[in-house]
Amino acid sequence: MAVNRFVLNGISYHGKGAINEIPGIIEAKGFKKAFIATDPDLLKFGVTKKVTDLMDKAGMAYEVYSDIKPNPTIENVQSGVKAYKESGADYMIAVGGGSSMDTGKAIGIIINNPEFADVRSLEGVDTQGMDQGAYRKAAIDAVRRLSVDVGIPTKLEALKEEDLQFLSESAAADACAPGNPKEAGVEDFVELFRKLM
Repeated sequence: MAVNRFVLNGISYHGKGAINEIPGIIEAKGFKKAFIATDPDLLKFGVTKKVTDLMDKAGMAYEVYSDIKPNPTIENVQSGVKAYKESGADYMIAVGGGSSMDTGKAIGIIINNPEFADVRSLEGVDTQGMDQGAYRKAAIDAVRRLSVDVGIPTKLEALKEEDLQFLSESAAADACAPGNPKEAGVEDFVELFRKLM
């Protein structure tokens, strides 16, 4: 069985059987207590339990943090940083999809770089004195500049008018839609997709 990994600031293990590597890695690194970042649904449906069962079997200490929302907010990350500090953990395991992974990464960055505790400054934008509207515009402008710099297409050339209704309904129904910076309905998504054509 092949276990894949890629290295960022930490190491992400993935692939069939990767979960079984957790106790050995923890032991080899000499870690004492884990902070497990996960979301309420993964906890509810037993996905996180697969990790905690392994740790229980190996006699390893951990604390579970599951106050993670789809498209995590600044406050969500800041409460995670506070919970991490209070837990006495010396490392983190993020279990889940994008929201858990993103929240875990943000918590880890701030724990190791407290100068980013405002979270907004992680966007690479000077947000001092900005209200939420100005901050959002500045962040969007920064992402647009980055998109141009790395060559991300600005038009969806394969998109057809007959696809817009289905795509817009799907976007509006997406579980992450409530976390979008701006509330949008189906017609708003249709208009947005038309602009991208």
